[in-house]
Amino acid sequence: MASPIVERLESEGHELLIYTRTANKKLRCQQIEGDVFNFSDFVKIFAWKPQIIVHTAWITTPGRYQSDPSNFEYARFTIDLANYIRYSEVEHLIILGTCAEYGKQTGPSTAGFTKTSPSILYSRQKVQAFGAVEKILKETSIRLTWARLFYPYGPLQHEKRLIPNLIHSLKSDIPIRLADVSSVYDWITTRDISSATSWLIEHDLPTEIDIGTSIGVTNLELLRTLEDLFQTECQAELHRTHDIGVGDFYVMGKNSPLLVSGWLPKDTLRSGLEWASEL
Repeated sequence: MASPIVERLESEGHELLIYTRTANKKLRCQQIEGDVFNFSDFVKIFAWKPQIIVHTAWITTPGRYQSDPSNFEYARFTIDLANYIRYSEVEHLIILGTCAEYGKQTGPSTAGFTKTSPSILYSRQKVQAFGAVEKILKETSIRLTWARLFYPYGPLQHEKRLIPNLIHSLKSDIPIRLADVSSVYDWITTRDISSATSWLIEHDLPTEIDIGTSIGVTNLELLRTLEDLFQTECQAELHRTHDIGVGDFYVMGKNSPLLVSGWLPKDTLRSGLEWASEL
């Protein structure tokens, strides 16, 4: 998720310093390799005197992220970061949260209005970190933005994620098994997320923000759109009853502060899938 944001901010002329586990040779900006869990090493970046920090570090590996113990470590890093920047020259801290913080909902979620109700370790630690960071920075002049991402997608995503998996299956004529056709998700391209991040930097918005499209799509609708793009029909095994994810509803509300402020996503589902498919 970090690379599209970096590319966007670079293109806009921002001077950037990236702290990363693995350097990206495609990026022109200065990069420092390291591990955020080694906090005494990480804080050396403050010699650079950053004005804005965009914190994207968290586990997102499919099949692991929901209950991986590293969620505790990422939450601790986030809290330690907030404690440290209280005494720095940082003006704005942007942290990427997740729509999973809202938990089970029956309608759209709106930042600042919909209560969080996390049901998995990943989202519970996000909520805990947000509460702690908000309290730490409350009496400071540092601006905090907690941006809850809905369902990101784009080129070069992990092959086990739903959209890359569907694209690979369609291209390779592999039968598809959809274990969930009842849930509704708000899919947003990583390039629209990078656009929204830039907007957050340039505009004065509330602390809690959603980044999504406000348009809900079922996995079956997703598959049908891809079939139309590839001009093919796949062999699909559909499951309408199952134990995990039945009736999930993760969609950003149309009155979300980001949309109200004037920002709009540029991608439709079709244009986004075409880009992700590299058609």
